[in-house]
Amino acid sequence: MDKILLKQCLFYASWLALPFIAWLLWQLRERRRRWLALLLLVPSLTFAWARFIEPQMIRVQETRIAGTRIEARIALISDLHLGVYKDRTFLDRVVDRLSALQVDAVAIAGDFTYEPQAHALEMLFAPLARLEMPVYAVLGNHDQQAPGPDIDVALRAALQTHGVRVIEGDIVETDGYRWAGLGDRWARRDDPGFLEQAPSDLPTLVLTHNPDSASRLSKSGATLVLAGHTHGGQIRIPGLYRRAIPSTLGFDRGEGSTPGRDGRPVRVFTTAGMGEVGLPLRLFDPPVIDVLELQP
Repeated sequence: MDKILLKQCLFYASWLALPFIAWLLWQLRERRRRWLALLLLVPSLTFAWARFIEPQMIRVQETRIAGTRIEARIALISDLHLGVYKDRTFLDRVVDRLSALQVDAVAIAGDFTYEPQAHALEMLFAPLARLEMPVYAVLGNHDQQAPGPDIDVALRAALQTHGVRVIEGDIVETDGYRWAGLGDRWARRDDPGFLEQAPSDLPTLVLTHNPDSASRLSKSGATLVLAGHTHGGQIRIPGLYRRAIPSTLGFDRGEGSTPGRDGRPVRVFTTAGMGEVGLPLRLFDPPVIDVLELQP
């Protein structure tokens, strides 16, 4: 069976959980097989929460990060994964929340897509055109065939149409600091050579998809790395979720660091993202907009 069709079948078949829960509640009401109904009801309700409720939540989380030599408020999102499980309707809600925030810029740390229809990308991401603040972005592994279809060129064109600036391999100076963008690590596009060839006294925010890419940077060249990719485990069951996090350096979500190429720690902030891959579930890890208040 085609993998996209399989994921679609999984997505829609999960709706069967609702009549099953109704049947369990009826069993309890009629006092039939109560022990079995009670045994099955808790995992069934947990599944329904993880499938239908939590993935549609949008949480705004504010974090102060001092010692950056930057005074700015940045909204960081990642891993929208529009396609099989989420669509433009969800992005419209995300843009509404972003528009209501008082931030200087929006940073999108890759993985815009999850098995999308390539010809519909411009329409899929049209809500981003409503954002009135600068929007900087890099692409992720699902956007660059690692895994998934290679829609790099088409996605860049669609994002540019809606005012999103893809800064992979580029440096942008703004308001006393600068932005730099690294490509995806799994796609082998996170070479920071361009950044090393443009040293500056200005503090630098490095936007990348995979937080492990921070290990290729130096502390002097990266004031703070903003990343996604991990999903915070997505299904955050204590003791198990870390096994699902795709980071070889142990990144999870929130603030962290890793030794850079010069041996000194490089600061990293990793967002848990907004979408789902694999299973259309999120548990104890709702979609999040991280608002970072950067302080000197």
